[in-house]
Amino acid sequence: MRLAVFGDLAVNEVAYVDETRNADVLVADTVDASRSAAPVLYLVKDSNEASQAIARGARGVMLRTAAPRRLHTGVRAVADGFVIIDEEVAEGVMPHACARVELIEPLTPREQQVAQLLAGGLTNKEIAQRLGITEHTVKFHLNGLLRKLGVSTRTEAVVQAARLGLLIL
Repeated sequence: MRLAVFGDLAVNEVAYVDETRNADVLVADTVDASRSAAPVLYLVKDSNEASQAIARGARGVMLRTAAPRRLHTGVRAVADGFVIIDEEVAEGVMPHACARVELIEPLTPREQQVAQLLAGGLTNKEIAQRLGITEHTVKFHLNGLLRKLGVSTRTEAVVQAARLGLLIL
């Protein structure tokens, strides 16, 4: 029901995994959906359930209490081939994989915009056109972004910004 508000998703409730033949993603909580042909996003109550879901082949695990927008993002990411592990249970599933990294200094609003457009796969030229600035200025903001995130590539910048919750993927 929390996903029904999003117009880009066709949401169907089913009682059995066998009824999910044409699904792009199956969202499950108490049902063992390991036989599903579709990738499965499990809604879990804690890291113990998350570990069990990953062991059964889940493509994603999120807390049952996840906000609708966050759940929507998780469904879209799993549909696009990503593996999703809710930050709240990640330490229990992958110990030490979520080390906290503090920013050297906060991103400027323009650096945040550049990061978001980077996440969309845009080139410097496309970012410049979208923001109404020059490519040189995009490079300036990109260098600041890389420096503040402590990374050296565009891909690392997107990953790090997402880990820090600075991007909506």
